[in-house]
Amino acid sequence: MDVDGTEAGATPAAHRLQSALAVAAAVIAVPVTVWGFTSGIGALFVVTCLATTLPLLTLRRPQHLVATCVGVGLGLLAWGVLGVMFAMFVYWPSALLLLCAALADPRQRPVIAKVAGGLGAAVGTAALAGYAAFVWYLYIAPALAEPHTYRAVTQPGIHRLEGVSQRLIPLGATGVTETDSWEGSYMDVRFQEHLTASEREKLRTEITRLPGITKVDLCPVSACG
Repeated sequence: MDVDGTEAGATPAAHRLQSALAVAAAVIAVPVTVWGFTSGIGALFVVTCLATTLPLLTLRRPQHLVATCVGVGLGLLAWGVLGVMFAMFVYWPSALLLLCAALADPRQRPVIAKVAGGLGAAVGTAALAGYAAFVWYLYIAPALAEPHTYRAVTQPGIHRLEGVSQRLIPLGATGVTETDSWEGSYMDVRFQEHLTASEREKLRTEITRLPGITKVDLCPVSACG
C-alpha cells in the first residue's frame, strides 16, 4: 500500500485535492443554476450545470479525470463567451476550478499542485462570497429594509403630477410618479424616512382622498426602491 492508501497493483484513484476541486466546481454551479432556472432559458442553465458534474464520473480514473476536467473547463470558458447574452459566464468559476483540478495532483507535480489548489480555493471562496453578496443585496436586504414608498392603485389618466405633488409634499412626500402599463395603473409616493408613524398615516390618508384612488399600501423596497 502506498502513501495515499492505494494497494499495490490497484488502479490509483484521483488525489483527494483533485476530487475536492472537482466536487467544488459542481457545488458552486448550483446557486447560479437555481437563479437562472426561473428565467425563460432555464434549460440552458440546467444542462450547463450537469456538464460540471461530468468529471465526478471519472474520480476513480485519474487520467480520464484530467482530460475531462480540461475539456469541460475549456468548454465552459468558451460557452461563457458564446452565451454571454444568456449569462453563461456565471459558470466561469466552475471552469477555473476544473482546470485547477486537472493540475492538482501532488503525486505528479507537487509544486504545481499546491499552486493549483491555492488558486482553486481562492476562486471557490470568491465565488461563494459573490453569491452571498448578490443574495443579500438583491433579496435579503430589501426584504428587511423598512419601506418608504406608498403605492396607490389608480384609474388611468386621472391625476396631474403637479397638483398631486403640491398637495402631498407638505405632508412629507419627496416625490410622486405615475405608471400606466398592462399590469395596471398606479402612483408611487416616496416619503421622508424620518416621518413618524402618525405623520405617515396622515400622508396615507391624504393619498386615499385623491380622486380615482382605490387602494394604498406600503410598497416593498425590492419593488419600489
